[in-house]
Amino acid sequence: MTATGVPLELREMDGEQHLAVADVTAMLRSFSHIWQGWATTGHADLDPYTVGLLGSALGGFADRLDVEAIARTAPVGAVGR
Repeated sequence: MTATGVPLELREMDGEQHLAVADVTAMLRSFSHIWQGWATTGHADLDPYTVGLLGSALGGFADRLDVEAIARTAPVGAVGR
């Protein structure tokens, strides 16, 4: 399955389906590029400045997800080195 050009792979864990954090953060980061394309080509009534702010906010959220995932999977004592 793909979303916004980012391949997404569902993984079965403990009887539930999950998406990898890397897939989710890549998808979030891709939204900014897609929206910017729409804004610059006039395919949507989007303000480029607002698109930039929203894209930056999504990128920041993706960064926080990455950091949280790394913190939860890093060996004890390795975080902060």
